[in-house]
Amino acid sequence: MLILRSAAVALAFLAGATAPVFTSVSAVSASSAQACDGVTVVVEPNALGGDPEVTCVQPEEGDTGADLFEKAGHPLTYVTSMPSVVCRIDERPKAAGCAQMPPADAYWSLWISDDSGAWSYASRNVTEISVTSGQGVAFTWIDDDVVTAPATELGDAVGAPSSPSPELSPEEPTDSASETEHLPAWVAPAGIVALFTVAGAVWWRRR
Repeated sequence: MLILRSAAVALAFLAGATAPVFTSVSAVSASSAQACDGVTVVVEPNALGGDPEVTCVQPEEGDTGADLFEKAGHPLTYVTSMPSVVCRIDERPKAAGCAQMPPADAYWSLWISDDSGAWSYASRNVTEISVTSGQGVAFTWIDDDVVTAPATELGDAVGAPSSPSPELSPEEPTDSASETEHLPAWVAPAGIVALFTVAGAVWWRRR
């Protein structure tokens, strides 16, 4: 019985001899910026010159889209004959006459986003729309007959979460990478010889 137990121990030792030993070290994921808890206000001047301006604004009860642009620092000038229609933003375009409606190929187009960040052309004027926290509102300058959605993605807006860091791949060297230890190569052959020696002894004694 002692010999059989010895054989079992030798077999278990052999099985472990070829298996690597891992010391696991968990990696700490990078933190991301806090999301904007208000409304993302966007102004894209396009052909008028200058980069898009993006601001995170805290809405108050009763605020319209116009109020949010004013809070973001973008004063609006309205068409004299149509006070709810925007003629200029930040006093641009300077050459625009605001007595009448702007032409169809040169005007500020108004957009609003849903909670997913997808832009939709606003069906009402900026003084009539209501935007809630988590949404975005944008004015983008149109200088031709093609109406396109704002180029600004809400994921890139001020206060929005930054992109998560890519997961570490096994090829990337890091201080927190798992360490692998192997037993010497001679251990496996020695275990095989020991196993056959024990088995032979058992067979010989049972003759």
